[in-house]
Amino acid sequence: MFEGQPLPIAPLHVYELPLWLSLIGLCATAVLRLQFEREWALTMWSAYQIKRVWQRLADESARTGGTLTSHALGVLSWALLGCLWGITQSQSLEDGMAWRGAQWGLGLGFITLLGRQLAGWVGAWVTLEWEAVQRGYEVDRHMRNWLLWLLIALVCWELSQFSGFEHRENMWGHVTGLWWLWLALKWVRQIQSLLQKRLQIGWGIVYICTLEIGPSLLLYEYLG
Repeated sequence: MFEGQPLPIAPLHVYELPLWLSLIGLCATAVLRLQFEREWALTMWSAYQIKRVWQRLADESARTGGTLTSHALGVLSWALLGCLWGITQSQSLEDGMAWRGAQWGLGLGFITLLGRQLAGWVGAWVTLEWEAVQRGYEVDRHMRNWLLWLLIALVCWELSQFSGFEHRENMWGHVTGLWWLWLALKWVRQIQSLLQKRLQIGWGIVYICTLEIGPSLLLYEYLG
């Protein structure tokens, strides 16, 4: 307190944990870029040149280390998303909601990753289209890397535009808007992959509705 007025909260104090998570994400990105060139190239192509992913040669497949690094980036994006949600739910910076949000996001990221793998095995068994399922895995993995990078950029932007701790709900509106735009692009990429493989569009609609749109709407309702 200063002359009866509360002292302003520094933006670095508010976004301390998101910035640390962003730094970890950037370090992991550097590892992906420097050590796993094929996975990096596939990630870039998935966002803006998807036909190049379809046309790649067999020896352009990602290595196991690159795949694991990419999965780690994807799980970290969930942790950062949960951390930002925790900030909006905080009554004060000392209540630990940012940490709890990051922990919940991390757990949800692992559950989503395992659930998608299990659903893919079932889908491949039902449709007998294992290659198409693998392509779906790739699109999801690569696009989740882009989500992390977009969230990191948003954290930096929010830091520069900081208007006070009491206006953090505006930040969450920006996060959810960015998340929905990313989801829409990812769904478009997945549908394009289905059409490219000349699969029955019905299976694609079932996948999008049951494993993408449905869970996303439920999560949005819960976090909102």
